[in-house]
Amino acid sequence: MATVKMGLIGLAATAIVAKAQSLYVKLTSSVAEYPTPVPALVDFQADIDVLAAANAAVNANGGRAEHQAKREALKVVKADIKSLAGYVQAASAGVADTILLSGFEVVKRGTPSGELVPPKKLTARMSTMEGRVSFAWEIQGRADAFNVFVSRSNSPFAWELLGTTTKRRFNADGLESGSIYWFAVSAVGAAGETSKSDPLLTRAA
Repeated sequence: MATVKMGLIGLAATAIVAKAQSLYVKLTSSVAEYPTPVPALVDFQADIDVLAAANAAVNANGGRAEHQAKREALKVVKADIKSLAGYVQAASAGVADTILLSGFEVVKRGTPSGELVPPKKLTARMSTMEGRVSFAWEIQGRADAFNVFVSRSNSPFAWELLGTTTKRRFNADGLESGSIYWFAVSAVGAAGETSKSDPLLTRAA
């Protein structure tokens, strides 16, 4: 199974605008494969426009208010891309050619080094951002990426793919502040995807 690569590491805000706009164009032309993207593409475009305007304002004036507006707009667009990556991963069923239609890249796989075991020791981290849960985990062996799942119930669990990351930590944003959530993580490597980790029960900030 192929895994979506967000490809945001090291990109400046102007480059993220260009990447986001490319994703918008590709997703708009791939409605058959991706009929209900999250967020909706009209909202995604609006967020891109806000970031582009914020970048321009910083270049023109460079004041404290402009830089703060740019940081906030950048945070929103990054969250949009993370959400879309999770949606594309689910909608594509991990088919590489279908993922590429979305504008996202595919994580390159290394040489198989044995079957991975599920991530372990999911641990919540303190967060001061309202509606966020931050957590990390450990993994034995080399994983190309991790799929992060969330459930509002444990009787039974109703897992939904929340996002995909190449790091061993994740920030789940946009949650209901004070509400309880269960999280689980699977690892993806050259040998395939593991089962889910033991669930982490925690409360959103």
